Amino acid sequence: MTQASPISICLSWLACLFILAQAHSQNINTYIGDPKLYYGVAYYPESWDFETVEEDIALMKEANINVVRMSEFSWNLMEPKEGQYEFAWLHKVIDQLYENGIQVILGTPTATPPVWMAEKYPEIFKVDEHGNRRGHGARKNTSYSSETYRSFSQKICSELGKAFGKKAGVIAWQTDNEFSLSADYSEETRKKWVAWLEKKYQSIATLNKIWATNLWSMEYGNFNQIPMATPSIWHHTSLRMDWLQFTSDELVAFQQIQLDALRKHTDLPITHDAMPGQKIIYPDLFANLDFMTTNFYHNFSVYNRVQMNFDRLRGYGKGMHWVFETAPNYSGGGPQGKTWFIHQPDGAMRSIMWSNYAMGGQGSLFWLWRQHRAGQEMVHGSFISAWGKKAANFEQLKAFGQELKDQSELLIETPVAPAEIGMIYSHKAAMGYTVEAYNTQNLRYYTEWTSRFYRPMSDAFLHRDVIHEWVDLSKYKMIVASMLPSMTSKYMQELKEWVQDGGVLFLGPMAGYRTENWTAPTQHALGELGDWIGLEIESRIPIDPFNKNHDKAPKINFQLEGFPAVECSLWSEALSSQNGKTLATYEHGMHNGQPAIIETQVGKGKVVFFGTDPGPEALKKFYLKYAAGIGISPLAKGDQDVIIVPRKRGKDQYQFIINITNESKTIELAAPIVKDVLSGTKGARKKIVLQPFEVILGKE
Repeated sequence: MTQASPISICLSWLACLFILAQAHSQNINTYIGDPKLYYGVAYYPESWDFETVEEDIALMKEANINVVRMSEFSWNLMEPKEGQYEFAWLHKVIDQLYENGIQVILGTPTATPPVWMAEKYPEIFKVDEHGNRRGHGARKNTSYSSETYRSFSQKICSELGKAFGKKAGVIAWQTDNEFSLSADYSEETRKKWVAWLEKKYQSIATLNKIWATNLWSMEYGNFNQIPMATPSIWHHTSLRMDWLQFTSDELVAFQQIQLDALRKHTDLPITHDAMPGQKIIYPDLFANLDFMTTNFYHNFSVYNRVQMNFDRLRGYGKGMHWVFETAPNYSGGGPQGKTWFIHQPDGAMRSIMWSNYAMGGQGSLFWLWRQHRAGQEMVHGSFISAWGKKAANFEQLKAFGQELKDQSELLIETPVAPAEIGMIYSHKAAMGYTVEAYNTQNLRYYTEWTSRFYRPMSDAFLHRDVIHEWVDLSKYKMIVASMLPSMTSKYMQELKEWVQDGGVLFLGPMAGYRTENWTAPTQHALGELGDWIGLEIESRIPIDPFNKNHDKAPKINFQLEGFPAVECSLWSEALSSQNGKTLATYEHGMHNGQPAIIETQVGKGKVVFFGTDPGPEALKKFYLKYAAGIGISPLAKGDQDVIIVPRKRGKDQYQFIINITNESKTIELAAPIVKDVLSGTKGARKKIVLQPFEVILGKE
């Protein structure tokens, strides 16, 4: 064997670095750990006193597991006494795993403090709105604002970084576990709340003016008089929104302490295992994290909602994303110890897991490996039961792991093609709809936004990213901003400039009706948006879905060919514009005959404003019509709830085609495939009948 010279080795490394840098700059596959797909589990050998580690490793290898996530609940073993750190047990387990080809993602243990800390420092725990302090015995009981707890968290993260920051076998870190906004009402938090308000508003006079506190005798003389928002009191809407933002900010600050401590000792990437739909400003939470993750525990009947999260993770532009938790077969837990199936029909789990990888994922982790033998989550499904037997679907899970291994190199080298459409998913909007729904429906932003606006885009087979308000707009030709009540002046200016440069903006319904401080605009119904769009809202009426049983449902009539009259929903805004083109008008009700949808030319671009939700079929037609006008073509046409993802490697082009339902689906591809890489089936195909949960990796 010829030995390479030092110069050639150096040049090879430089070439690799250049390729990686170029890949990162183009927002294509940047990966964690090794350049391969990962398939893993959450692992808690400590709950078995480490007696099953060798058996577990043998079974993991059989199941094609190549990564585990561990240690996020084991602070008591890491620091059995204050200031006494013991990591020998963790080193040993990591070494055993790594020797067998299984790598590790380490979690910081800050969700579960040890009992010695609880006894000596009870101030670390949250205080509820009634003044009762929580105690030891659950997870996430501590206050993110507690300086005592922040100090202990900093110390344990620092020690972990020192011990494992360069440890062979460790590829990444996870902070805490499933952060959530469970408020703390301690005096320590109250003082931080007052300081936060002072920083935001500068003077109490400014706050009083913005909040219009003469209403209901709420005028404040100083910031100390402003209460912390509690569920039992109907607080001022702006106060409630500020309280949610403050609590999110405190959470982000708590995480930042961990990041700072770790990064003094490690260059490994760090993330957090986030649940979709929680009241956290995720762009803040992930701003200083290195890669994106999500957890999901959804029934197969709503896989078309889960799908959105993979577009959302990719939309952050942080390289390949991960699923950090999902159930391998059934789920369970909570104070009542409930259990429920997650993946019922054959092939369902495989279809949604392939969807993650197809849409840009590098890894997925099941919760959990070996079922707990005691404790709060004994009822949860697993790979291995508490009595040591394989799960009922172990062989299916194993087969999927082999599939991933077989396609790992291809998918790492073949990134998801860039999207030219961005759909704005706003975490502040999600908060806002918990404070003010604006109609008789209980609007759950995550589900409503996905079903009303995302699904028609996916079912039109238009390739898209789901983005947040901080993302660079320049790479997109079309932006969809629906259910976006509040925007900063800066963001409205960015949208204006983007439209003037030629972008197509779908705005509304339920857009721009609240200011940054969650008050009502008073110059125009749309605030600054109305100025540059040249659009007025004459009146606004909620649509009550329950009245359909007693009166005619409001409809809209289109002035567009091929658009039949349809029932509208969500709410009704009567629009007016001197320069805009009316595309649809209302039929029946107080807005009868008035404009419902208006297109306005702004510079080189267009704004299409929706005063109501015209329904999924009409929206799909709108998306396709305006996409065609800017040179964006659909990937296919056909039945809904089929995922199509384009991927490219040099001149080679591929399409993932995934049926995420238990019904047969028929589609016709824009670009035919000549081979299914997964099954090996050859032959040109354009029209495809997909069997329930079928997955195709087609080469064009």
